[in-house]
Amino acid sequence: MSVNFEQRLNEINAKTRMLTQRYRYVVAQRNEALERLAQANGELAEARRRIEELTRQVDYLRMASAIEAVDGDIERSRKFLSELVWEIDKCISQLSD
Repeated sequence: MSVNFEQRLNEINAKTRMLTQRYRYVVAQRNEALERLAQANGELAEARRRIEELTRQVDYLRMASAIEAVDGDIERSRKFLSELVWEIDKCISQLSD
């Protein structure tokens, strides 16, 4: 009877060691995945910041090209600037209310 008990105890110990090893492996994999996720989130935040910066630059360039007098079209540039000033005044008056 004691042989059967010792054999059973050895089986349980072996299974416990196996489960412990598997648990450690899963925990290590989880930690690696969390690190990769944190790195990816950082890269994503940097990419979003860069996109915002480039979008802002595109807007500035569009505005600069619209303002720039091409082929002596000063009247078109003046009209565009007048519209911008009008919109800015409108925004300021709305903020004042």
